[in-house]
Amino acid sequence: MKLKSFTIIALGLICTTFAFSQEEKIDTLALHEQRISLVEDGLLQVKKLKISGYIQSEWQMSQIDVNGNGSQDMKVGLGANAGEKANAVTNPGATFSRFGVRRGRLKATYTDNGCTGVFYIDASEKGVIIKEAYASALDPWAGILTLKGGLFNRPFGYEIEYSSSSRESPERSRIIQTLFPNERDLGAMITLQAPKTSPWNVLKLDLGLLGGNAMGTDSKTPKDLIGHLNYVNSVGNIKYGLGASFYNGYIFQATKNVYSMTNNVFKAVGDSASNFNQYANRQYYGFDGQFSLSSDLGLTTIRGEYIFGTQPGSSSSSSSPDLTVKPTGYATAPSLNTGDNYNRNFAGGYVILSQDIADTKHSLTVKYDWYDPNTKVSGNNIGAATTAAGTKATSKADIAYSTIGLGYLYRMNSNVKFMVYYDMPVNETSSALNVKGSDFTKKLAANLLTVRMQFKF
Repeated sequence: MKLKSFTIIALGLICTTFAFSQEEKIDTLALHEQRISLVEDGLLQVKKLKISGYIQSEWQMSQIDVNGNGSQDMKVGLGANAGEKANAVTNPGATFSRFGVRRGRLKATYTDNGCTGVFYIDASEKGVIIKEAYASALDPWAGILTLKGGLFNRPFGYEIEYSSSSRESPERSRIIQTLFPNERDLGAMITLQAPKTSPWNVLKLDLGLLGGNAMGTDSKTPKDLIGHLNYVNSVGNIKYGLGASFYNGYIFQATKNVYSMTNNVFKAVGDSASNFNQYANRQYYGFDGQFSLSSDLGLTTIRGEYIFGTQPGSSSSSSSPDLTVKPTGYATAPSLNTGDNYNRNFAGGYVILSQDIADTKHSLTVKYDWYDPNTKVSGNNIGAATTAAGTKATSKADIAYSTIGLGYLYRMNSNVKFMVYYDMPVNETSSALNVKGSDFTKKLAANLLTVRMQFKF
């Protein structure tokens, strides 16, 4: 009887073990299949997500001009301190230097079914800021129209959208920095371009409605209209492009006083009462061109832009708004220019030549850029006193500048690039601007040396 019971128990255990073994095998197989499916889904998602960026670590050395200022293009560190300025008084052309991270960019791009989301930040010793945050969608029917909304590059000309990681000069041209500070703006944009398989793909049209405050908070109902039409093609080892741009925007008039140029001075225009809380119009027109030739001498690249138009500004600056913080007195004056408005006609641009040295990793660059913030006054007439009723004198904000830049690039590999660049700006002079702190009676010493190492990933 005991043997029979033992046999029954043993058989029961064997059957149970066999059953559990079978069940375990089935679950293991299902588990493996589930894991494989999860891995495949994960790989698919990873392919849709791209992480990229670059770091620019640099050292800059600038001269200190007679007004105690360094170069406009010295972007790292702080300006000259009191001791360095005092040294420049006794040693004209004295220099000061700074280390810094010019750009520390990290970009996440997720693309799925013709739709893209981008989040782009800049991190340096000065802090972390959002550079871009936008979503775009390509129409699924013809693949011609793309809609973009958020914070993104303004589609004007060529240099604004040309990446800082690829540019042959450390900074964009003076006119671009003045008219389009921070390059980006809030708004919406449509892009019209035929698919790559179409012969019409060589044409591209960008049209946008923007807030007009660069990377700052939108503060006005009238939106700025911007557009860029360009044509890009290639023949053999030659590639070329042509473009035309238009910008029509608005600047809030915080006071009743508005001035325009007449006979070398600013003269009050319009009815004072009707000027208050209205908008001044800013209009830009631009033309750009690019040409590259590949030969035994290496890649030769020539680019240029010319921009002109009207720009509202203040008595001391012709720069466009850059409201990175909410402006003081928002309810009554949502504008960078909280003082009187000064309308100026301007013109400027740049030409750049870059030459690779045969098939080596070395390149040489020459760049010339210029910016005249007020084409209706020049020379000794700038800053000349006026006593006529309803008029204001011009100032240092109306001084024209030109800059020659010489650069050397060494591309160590696909990730690392070294740059040595020397800027030599030349300012317009006027015998009438001879006040301490605003002395433009002669060329100011403001040459700038930039040494940069870039890592791109």
